Amino acid sequence: MCEVNGKVRFFYRITRFSFWLYFKLFHRVRVYGAGHTSKGGGIIAPNHASFYDPPLIAATCPEEIHFLARKSLFKSLFGKLISCLNAHPISGEASSITVIKETCALLKSGKKVVIFPEGVRSYSGSLEKIKSGVSMIALRSNRHIIPAYISGSYSVWNRQHKIPKLWGKLAVVYGTPIELDSFATTSKKEKQERVTKEIEKRIVELKTWYDSGCDGSPP
Repeated sequence: MCEVNGKVRFFYRITRFSFWLYFKLFHRVRVYGAGHTSKGGGIIAPNHASFYDPPLIAATCPEEIHFLARKSLFKSLFGKLISCLNAHPISGEASSITVIKETCALLKSGKKVVIFPEGVRSYSGSLEKIKSGVSMIALRSNRHIIPAYISGSYSVWNRQHKIPKLWGKLAVVYGTPIELDSFATTSKKEKQERVTKEIEKRIVELKTWYDSGCDGSPP
C-alpha cells in the first residue's frame, strides 16, 4: 500500500487534475450538484456503466475520495499505482463481512468512499438491479449516502470497447444526500430494504432531472 504523505497527496491531486482536464477538453464534462457532496465521511453511490466512472467521480467530486477495488488488481505495478490513488483491495462483494468492516473504518475516519450499488458495470447502459451492500454499509457506519448519476460514459467506453472514444459528452449529477434518520422507525431488515430502494429511486430521479434539461438544482 502507498504511504500517506505529501508526495502521495500531490500525486493524487495532479492525477485528479489531469483527468479533469482530459474530460473537459475531449468530453466537455459538466458537473451538477457538487454542493451536495458535503464535507466529512459519506458514501457516493453512482450508476456504473463504464471504465471511466471511477476517474469521473474522482475528477468531479470537490473532496478527495476513496475506492474499493478487486484484490487481484493489486498484484502488479498497477496495484501500487491505484493504491496511491486511494484504491483499497477487497475480496468478495460489498456485502461480505470483511468488506463491510474495512469500508466502515474508512467512513468513520471521515473519508468519502465511492461504492457502485449495482456491483458491476451495466451491460446495456441502463441501471441494473441495486444490491444491498451500500445500504448495509451505510447503516452500520451511520453515514449518509450521496446518490449520483453519470451520463454518457457508456457510449464513450463500455464493456464492448477496448479503448475509449475521443468524443461524446459526459456529465455527473450529485443528488441530495440520503439521510438515514428518516428510516429509524423500521426494523433492521426493512430499513436496509427501504434504503436500497431509495438509492435506486434517487438515481432514476437524477437521470430524469438531467434528461429533462437540468432545470434548477438536482433533487
